[in-house]
Amino acid sequence: MIQIAELVVLLVIAFEDMKSMSVSSWKVGLLAVISIVGAVFGIVMGSCDIQYAAVALLPGVVLIVLYYVSGKQIGLGDGLVTLCMGPAFGLENVVLGMVTAFFASGLFSIVMIAVLKSKGKKRYPFIPFIAAGMAVAEIAKI
Repeated sequence: MIQIAELVVLLVIAFEDMKSMSVSSWKVGLLAVISIVGAVFGIVMGSCDIQYAAVALLPGVVLIVLYYVSGKQIGLGDGLVTLCMGPAFGLENVVLGMVTAFFASGLFSIVMIAVLKSKGKKRYPFIPFIAAGMAVAEIAKI
């Protein structure tokens, strides 16, 4: 149930990112609250522990570090959204979702460059790819 709520909010954030190339901080906050509730519920029910939830934050931390290291070429919102998904989905699903997102984003970029003769400097939102990748990760889990 927590993962479905996360995916719904993630989808809303993805549409916002496509429309304005930015995300509302309150929506990211809502994603964080849902994730924290999911992690606390998992800890109380015994399905995970604090270490599991903490390690699941690593993909988001990596993207946030890349935001600063790359001179802000990667959006901070991408890292924050990924950080918020960690405790709710777990490290394995977030990594699978991110690998899928990077792969889909790469294919999209190749198509945009090859077919539409798009220049390499054009920027596209990444959160829709994250949303698609996380959906694929959840379907793959079933």
